[in-house]
Amino acid sequence: MVRASCRLLSILLLPSVASATTYQVGAARTQKSPCALAQAVALMPGDVIEVDAGTYTDQCQLTASGTAAQPIVMRGVAGPRPVFDATGKDLSGAGPVPRAIFQWNGGSYWVVEHLELENAANTSGANGSGFRVTAGGHDITLRDLSIHDCQDGAQSDGASTITIESSEIFHNGAGDGQSHNLYLQGESVRLIGNHIHDSVVGQNIKLRTRYIEILYNLVENSGNYEMDLIQGPTTSMPNANAILIGNVVVRAVDAGVNGNNGQTIVFSSDDPNAVGRNGSLYAINNTFILRNASNKLFHVISPVAGVSHVYLFNNIVHATVAGTSLTFDTATADLVSGSNNFISTAVGGVPATVTTTIGGADPGFAATGDYRLAAASPAIDAALANPMFVDGAGMMQSGVPTLHVAAPLGTSPRPVDARLDVGAFEFGSGTLPGDGGVEVGDMAGGG
Repeated sequence: MVRASCRLLSILLLPSVASATTYQVGAARTQKSPCALAQAVALMPGDVIEVDAGTYTDQCQLTASGTAAQPIVMRGVAGPRPVFDATGKDLSGAGPVPRAIFQWNGGSYWVVEHLELENAANTSGANGSGFRVTAGGHDITLRDLSIHDCQDGAQSDGASTITIESSEIFHNGAGDGQSHNLYLQGESVRLIGNHIHDSVVGQNIKLRTRYIEILYNLVENSGNYEMDLIQGPTTSMPNANAILIGNVVVRAVDAGVNGNNGQTIVFSSDDPNAVGRNGSLYAINNTFILRNASNKLFHVISPVAGVSHVYLFNNIVHATVAGTSLTFDTATADLVSGSNNFISTAVGGVPATVTTTIGGADPGFAATGDYRLAAASPAIDAALANPMFVDGAGMMQSGVPTLHVAAPLGTSPRPVDARLDVGAFEFGSGTLPGDGGVEVGDMAGGG
């Protein structure tokens, strides 16, 4: 009797667990939008917000949090992506007004899927965004989105940890060179399977996060650098590394003219007088295409002595014109090493520390603009078998690619072959990632 009474008392004292709720929002629903719902109810871990197709014109700050096991999910229902259009809204970021269509003010553990965001702007800082994570918000996953024609595609700061997957991010920027397709700061960012392209004057990817993973993306036609992986508030901490695996990076044909900058990937700092990142850049099994004589693939600024380095394994670096360079200057060249890369004869600035280089005029692509390998490619079976990198915790990890860039978004499995091929694609598989050279307007309408 005593044991039974104790068991009953224990059951009665257990905290109650609220069940998750699925909310449907839209023009024909009680709640007309996700922002209206967030104001009307206290969202709880595990809640799901299903958004009907249509056009929404409100914006909001999100403060509710899920948990690692039960994130809050906001997703468009099957069919066309619901469109969030901020035309005419001044996203100033002042007081209760957000600086983005969706701004996480401390809200954490969210998954957002299958939405389209457009035309976010303000007049106070030219930095209205599709999404913004701030005030301690973290663990936000964005998937299957289209973000375009905003002043910044997405912003973050503080302790933010963000994953962006299988999304198209394009034609964002205010035209001032200070706003970008992505402008993120915080603890970490992971980009996987995205198509990021045609930034307006600014950069396709500008990251001030401490730890960076850029995996299996198609990145092309930036208005400035393709990637700016530089210093931020926490990058003086150890292992502020940047990892690039399996990406296809294609420079615009006018990169270096008409206001564009010929540099492709800037690492460590954007200021020669600033302290750079306390980490290194690892580029493994990427395909880099340089299409203007001014193009320089890597520029390391303000390196941290004894730490900053660029490691290159199994990449294809191909130039369609003469005059390009792997490194921006001799200071950068002194920090670059690696092996088993195909580097075309049109590319200069290759230091002797890059060894076992496969040279030639042609890497043997399947077709013009199709960066898969043809049967006679010298890149087949020529890769280093077990490339490694150091992650954000200082641990050695395998850099062997497991996926391909896929079309129009996302990834597909990269087959396991007896010997690994050089570049972003294993011979005989993969899907064509776009046409390798879309210009503004070609991909308009959310892909």
